[in-house]
Amino acid sequence: MKKYLFWGTAVLAVVYAVYQSVLYRWLCDDSFISFVYSRNLAEGFGLVFQKGEYVEGYSNFLWTLVLSLGMLFSLSPLLFSQVLGILCYVGLLLYFLTYESRSFKKNIIPFFTLHLSLLYHFKIFATSGLETMAFISFLTIGLIEWDRKKENASWYLFVASLLRPEGILFLGIRFLSQYKSWKKFSIWFPCLGFGFFELFRIFYYGDILPNTFYAKANHPSYFSQGIFYLGYWMKVYPFYLPVFIGSVFLLVRSFFRRAENVWISSSVLIYIAYVLYIGGDFMGMRFWIPILPYLSWIVYLQLNEILSSQIGERSLASDTGSGKFFLFGKDRFPRLLVYFVFFLFLLSSAVYINPFRNENSSLATWNGIGEERRFYGDKLNSPNGYDRNSLQGFRVAFFGAQAHYIYWMRPDYAWEAESGLTDKRLARKSTSTRGRVGHEKVTNREDITEREIDLVLSDRYPDLDLPYILHKWRDFEWKIYVVRYKPSLFLNLCERKQWNCSPLYKEIWERKMDREKEIHFLQ
Repeated sequence: MKKYLFWGTAVLAVVYAVYQSVLYRWLCDDSFISFVYSRNLAEGFGLVFQKGEYVEGYSNFLWTLVLSLGMLFSLSPLLFSQVLGILCYVGLLLYFLTYESRSFKKNIIPFFTLHLSLLYHFKIFATSGLETMAFISFLTIGLIEWDRKKENASWYLFVASLLRPEGILFLGIRFLSQYKSWKKFSIWFPCLGFGFFELFRIFYYGDILPNTFYAKANHPSYFSQGIFYLGYWMKVYPFYLPVFIGSVFLLVRSFFRRAENVWISSSVLIYIAYVLYIGGDFMGMRFWIPILPYLSWIVYLQLNEILSSQIGERSLASDTGSGKFFLFGKDRFPRLLVYFVFFLFLLSSAVYINPFRNENSSLATWNGIGEERRFYGDKLNSPNGYDRNSLQGFRVAFFGAQAHYIYWMRPDYAWEAESGLTDKRLARKSTSTRGRVGHEKVTNREDITEREIDLVLSDRYPDLDLPYILHKWRDFEWKIYVVRYKPSLFLNLCERKQWNCSPLYKEIWERKMDREKEIHFLQ
């Protein structure tokens, strides 16, 4: 009976996680930056955003390569990225399910697999088009295998380091932890692999770090915002607070106990400190959920130690390599109390409180932190409504959230003018004040003129008094501002169904300018 209950719950947990992930599937604006890189690579222009301009404006190298490979087989990156993310989520659940079935045979249900399947943000970031869930999966498995003293841990962490730059922190500390075995050549392979990737980055892009680091993380410390980012975690998952406190206690205690897992503890604690230092991210939970499974895991091991001591048998986690994590001691607790604690453990992920449930606006934020899926919903899942290739021949300035238009409209040059993701000069531009994390750069007339911009896709420069044209995307019509008017280009654009250039032509007439000649409105 126990076996049927265990596996029945397991199947329900995985099916529920997949169903919810599909139900919540969405794409965020940042994913379209990677899609452009992937498409250019698939079409033979190289791993670039602008043809002939080598800037690493993505932070997910391996993810971008895989999407590009899919494009070679005519797979849409919109759907392909979502399928890959859900598969990574399922893979992580199956990894823990297999582990639980072998190592925690006294448990009546797979508590930890169920714990991860109930987490709202796992189902959100199973899609989004980003590498987030793939990074979570490889990082988590790498940490667990490291905890178990398995050599394959380095390879999982190597893949994680190619999925996101933060992965090199864990891979590097993992390598240092093996200092007694450095004479064993196989220890060096994963780090050498990353070394070759770094050489590629230097020779291809001319930088040691991705341009995204300079655009979003190369700022003074922002601990105050980092505290809010941590507070957001506890605000939306209030029952997780005891788990978080317990996990940090266990991590810190390993230093005083001189435990073998002190290296893993160091990597996780440094990561937490790093996220606090940079102020987290605008996207709620995105930087926390990569380490959440491991934090939950070490607490879960502790709970099983308590249960095993109650039953009076050897530790159920004795083969995990993590038995040294011990918080409560081996006093006997009533079994009912133990299972009540397990129930609270499940509640820590199951109870999600939407901080914007009483807000009408989808743009609502809490101390500069928002839920982007709340804004986008499933709007970007479909290519319907886009006037494809309509901006060919134009040089445009766009702002983060408009990346999806760039992917479909394909201008000759697209300058990301909010953070500098695709522009080395803007990315390195210093900022004197802090605000919304990663969106604090200020551009001006000179920046627009230097880059020979024709169109600005948002009203970010009201002081420039630029004329505008109207574009209709689905049910939404917005103003696109004209910096440089080229008669032949605009003649073709204005004849398209979704474009209305009458406000521009009226402005040209009122300013007594010649509509048949090129006009630069900033000169």
